[in-house]
Amino acid sequence: MASIWDNIKFRYLQGNIATKLIFINVGIFLLIKLFVVFCHLFQFDGSRFILLLQLPASWDQILLRPWTLLTYMFVHLGFFHLLFNMIWLYVFGLYFLRWFSSRQLLMVYLLGGLTGGLFYIIAYNLFPLYSSSVEHTVLMGASASVLALTLSVAFYRPNESLVFMFIGQVKLKWLAVAMVVIDLLSLAGDNAGGSLAHLGGALFGLLFGFFSRENLSLSIFGSKTGGSRGFRAKTGKRTKYHRPRFEKANRTRPESDQEYRDRKKNEEDYRDAILDKIKQSGYESLSKKEKQFLFKSGQ
Repeated sequence: MASIWDNIKFRYLQGNIATKLIFINVGIFLLIKLFVVFCHLFQFDGSRFILLLQLPASWDQILLRPWTLLTYMFVHLGFFHLLFNMIWLYVFGLYFLRWFSSRQLLMVYLLGGLTGGLFYIIAYNLFPLYSSSVEHTVLMGASASVLALTLSVAFYRPNESLVFMFIGQVKLKWLAVAMVVIDLLSLAGDNAGGSLAHLGGALFGLLFGFFSRENLSLSIFGSKTGGSRGFRAKTGKRTKYHRPRFEKANRTRPESDQEYRDRKKNEEDYRDAILDKIKQSGYESLSKKEKQFLFKSGQ
């Protein structure tokens, strides 16, 4: 059992930020399922506790549990709901990390989910169509966050393609248009709340992609739009630059290409040595410094 846990911990630490978010979503899903099983065994109604994690549409209920604006985007009750969201998160997480940093992916995930949640709340309290269900409607799932990542990449790199079975290559811009249109057509359906959240997340992703393409500064995502993999905005031209991942705050000049290659080679050698140590003696044999390095290298 300990070796299984060590392997899970190792996979988590070595994964990129999208992988870490998938681990968190799956872990919460399993904990909820275990909780439901125990509630059934003891004939106890646990639904009111799960409600504490879901985002209500009613302003009165939101004021009582404001944390649900964050927690709802990590909660899934259905296996296929979780599965499809995690597949999209994995695919577009990899696309996103081609051009942006881990920090930016996390912020787009969280702020895209937050925007989607606010979109859902405002719409349910604004449109008469939803007035009869506002008191007993709740929202959950990572869809809005995933749509934010999808639209970010699709707007930033619209002509990149994704390959689908039986369809072939589809450009990201057309995939994004199709997803938005589907949600617009679903606003009067049974999952109107989910569609509203999707559109809110998509809007945030579109804005992020727009700012990134226009090379405008967004301080919340780093010093420039693009962070450690981004662009300098002073000249208006897109100029790639490298920043050491563990550079000190007082560095006064950028690394030369040779310094960058030497540093990355040293980091890879050190990382390989740590991985060999894990294989021989297990994760718990690592020093605090080695664990910190492994965690940072996985970000």
